[in-house]
Amino acid sequence: MNDIDSDLASLSIQGEEEEELAIQVVDPRQGVSFAHCFIGSFLTTSVVNFMSMRTTLANVWNPVGGISVLNLGEKRFLFRLFHKIDIE
Repeated sequence: MNDIDSDLASLSIQGEEEEELAIQVVDPRQGVSFAHCFIGSFLTTSVVNFMSMRTTLANVWNPVGGISVLNLGEKRFLFRLFHKIDIE
């Protein structure tokens, strides 16, 4: 354990490389965009476990840009994909 402490104490960060991060600014006056969104429902009489459903669908679809799932109630869900290739 002492070796790890001494190794960590000797670490240093050298910030010689700079990386730019592009951030898209969205005007809040434009409203909400529903591009790349769709609504789905589950035809079952049992309760849908939201967390399990979201995790399973994300693992199966494996979207490039990620996925957001919003529970609309009555077993309806809004799925938002963040990259246009995922919707195809």
